[in-house]
Amino acid sequence: MTPPRAVLFDAGGTLVTMDAGAVGDVVEPHTGQRPDQEQLRAAHYTAMHELADEPERWNGVAPDWWHWWLGRNLELAGIAAEPEAVAALVGSHGLWRSPLPGSRAGVAAVREAGYRVGVVSNADGRVEADLAAAGFGGMFDVIVDSTLVGVAKPDPAIFGFALDALGVAAAETWYVGDAVQFDVAGGRAAGLGEVVLVDPYGLARHQPKVASLTELPALLERAR
Repeated sequence: MTPPRAVLFDAGGTLVTMDAGAVGDVVEPHTGQRPDQEQLRAAHYTAMHELADEPERWNGVAPDWWHWWLGRNLELAGIAAEPEAVAALVGSHGLWRSPLPGSRAGVAAVREAGYRVGVVSNADGRVEADLAAAGFGGMFDVIVDSTLVGVAKPDPAIFGFALDALGVAAAETWYVGDAVQFDVAGGRAAGLGEVVLVDPYGLARHQPKVASLTELPALLERAR
């Protein structure tokens, strides 16, 4: 294995998750309910794990996977997935601003160890602003937002924007994400050196994986 020189991160489910307060503001008028932050965080990974086992939902056969996934998040967080509430979430922005436990410390440690760092995210054109609001402002050398570049994971072409900006080869770059179907598949197709999955609840079968980004520096050190 080529020793890594750079690490790219997904955003949602890797660095940040949906903020329960912001989600509550959107869905309460339709459901009379507000989610708990920890329940909403756990729902993210459970729903993503379920989605990975249903490829017909995300491989183009059923293009409404995002609506399904947001609704499933609400259900798993104990909130009624009323169609109006799900539609309101789909049309909302600024929800992904709750930093995951250990994420900022993990990124900071990777930077301090001398790695170039960046973000490659399937997002709505606002991922840089959302990350700044979550406390990640100025931490990344490049941020690639799928809406702005016109290509999304698992298409491997999206990684090329970050690799070119960092001046590194795919084989010497690791990617860290939370979705097997988008992050692992896309990273492998792009020829990245390694793809690490964030899996705080031990749901995924993929290896290597970490429960928190604070575990990532040790993985990188072993690969040097």
